[in-house]
Amino acid sequence: MKKTLLTFGFILSLILGSIPAMAASPAKPVLVWAGDYSDENWIGVNATTLDGKTNPTKRLIKEDARFLAVAGDWVYFLKQDPDSEVVAGNITKMKKDGTKSTEITKGNKVSNFSIDDQTIYYGAYDENYEVQLWSMKLDGSGSKLISKELVSWSYQASKGTIFYVNTREDSKLYSMKPDGKSKSAISKAEVDPYNGYKLYDGVLYYSESSTPTVAYLQDLNGKNKVKITSKANIRPISYQKQLFYYEEATTDKNGTVTALSLVQVKRDGTQKKTIAKLAVGDQFVGSDGNTFVYKTAKNKFYTVK
Repeated sequence: MKKTLLTFGFILSLILGSIPAMAASPAKPVLVWAGDYSDENWIGVNATTLDGKTNPTKRLIKEDARFLAVAGDWVYFLKQDPDSEVVAGNITKMKKDGTKSTEITKGNKVSNFSIDDQTIYYGAYDENYEVQLWSMKLDGSGSKLISKELVSWSYQASKGTIFYVNTREDSKLYSMKPDGKSKSAISKAEVDPYNGYKLYDGVLYYSESSTPTVAYLQDLNGKNKVKITSKANIRPISYQKQLFYYEEATTDKNGTVTALSLVQVKRDGTQKKTIAKLAVGDQFVGSDGNTFVYKTAKNKFYTVK
């Protein structure tokens, strides 16, 4: 009997050992995004879990947050000072789950910021409400004054170059080095300082205000410039793997949007195609790779691939 029990136990161990362990389900990707300050339901920082079904979304920060950027495991945003009548606050960083929130600037003087590799470039008001350009490391250390007088609050930095709209003079798009040298005009006419230009991993997008149905893509050094035209207004969304994604917003004579679609085109301006027809009230909130996340007027979230 003892021998039989030992044999049975040996066979059972072989059988159990041959059964593979069940692998844990891969975690669903989470998109962290900033809600518009005019949307009381989603103002602040939010996180949407992309499950491909209901895409559950929760609020991480309920205060007004702007200029959200992700660097590694950290999320950076400008926490707006509720007592300020202009855009001003402190740069804040936190983990993607909303933990370890820390303000890395003080005094609620920052008006804007942009992350370039391991450096944060930010504009801060002085005592006369003139904007000065500063830089610091991602952890908030090593703060350094770059320019005592910045000609615009609208700027972005990439690959060691700062792009900005000169809101004090001609409202054209310019580029310069962080030390303020090598200034050069890029556009021939005015560019919207809010949404008229975007930087995408070595590629600059811009559109002149007088012709919202025409846009340009070029390398940051000005080379390989291509022109993109549309019968509708162009709204930039994303750029990845040599593909530029944008919305085409058709408007009536009063400027009201009557039709909306998501479009892609190759970097060289060829092979344009419509990816999806969107409802007029739908709002783009962000993307995870080539998965684009939209919010409906009824606060439902869906994805487009």
